[in-house]
Amino acid sequence: MLNYFLKRLLQLIPVLVGVSIVVFLMIYLIPGDAAEVIGGPTATAEEITNIRVKLGLDRPMHEQYFRYISGVLKGDLGYSFQTGQAVSEAIETRYANTFSLAIFSVLIAAVIGVCAGIIAAIKQNSWFDYLSMSIATLGISAPTFWIGLLLIIVFCVKLKVLNISGFNGQIWTREGFVTMILPAATLGFNSAAMIARMTRSSVLEIIHQDYIHTARAKGLNERIVVLKHALKNALIPIVTVIGVNFGALLGGTVVVESVFAINGIGRLMVQAINARDFPMVQGTVLVVASTFVLINLLTDILYAVIDPRISYK
Repeated sequence: MLNYFLKRLLQLIPVLVGVSIVVFLMIYLIPGDAAEVIGGPTATAEEITNIRVKLGLDRPMHEQYFRYISGVLKGDLGYSFQTGQAVSEAIETRYANTFSLAIFSVLIAAVIGVCAGIIAAIKQNSWFDYLSMSIATLGISAPTFWIGLLLIIVFCVKLKVLNISGFNGQIWTREGFVTMILPAATLGFNSAAMIARMTRSSVLEIIHQDYIHTARAKGLNERIVVLKHALKNALIPIVTVIGVNFGALLGGTVVVESVFAINGIGRLMVQAINARDFPMVQGTVLVVASTFVLINLLTDILYAVIDPRISYK
């Protein structure tokens, strides 16, 4: 297990290097000049040139990249073109909000998705099965921003039971928890739909196995048969979907944080893109990508915990 873990950690290095190269090229191939954006419409040509030299934008692209990646290896993500603040400092103050939103969303998605999928599998071809899978199809198809606006209209405008925005960054407090419900539900709705469909499919495949029929023939309680025997053996694909969706949820915070005015990495990324703040965009994308690959690594390791028959060599 330890050798596998170390090997996977080493495999993360080329992935992250590839991500940094792709992001760097995408940013610098976009038309426009960051120096002109920073200088503003009233800046003279000389002032724009001075800004370009000061920020190192006059150097060849490969020099700019190697200068950036050498700083990253030292823990320095650079400084914001727009505010002059250290990128690592800006990300640190907002990362907890984004991670809390993603965690809360994946918990909601997992609980709703797994429960709905199990019931739909047990009651196959029933009204609940058709209704839950229809809602799941809608959840997969509906855009996140549309779901967010719909929830705002229902729970904030009509019912007036939840707040639209105002997250205080403390999810463990009552106010922070209540404020986070709508954004987390918005972000997790799509994932809950995917988890529900995968859970239904996996449990349906398991409950028709001979050992499940044997457990029922022995007179075991149906709840024990489903949760201990069927669900436990159906968890591998479910955990895979949850792990992959957690990475997708981190990316989805870009829209949700903008809709609900949450001061997280997603919103910071949008602001940086609009201002052509290259170091900030690169830093936020690199952090999100690093979190994504680490979550995938933890998901792979969790397989062996769930199913002892799995061994890594």
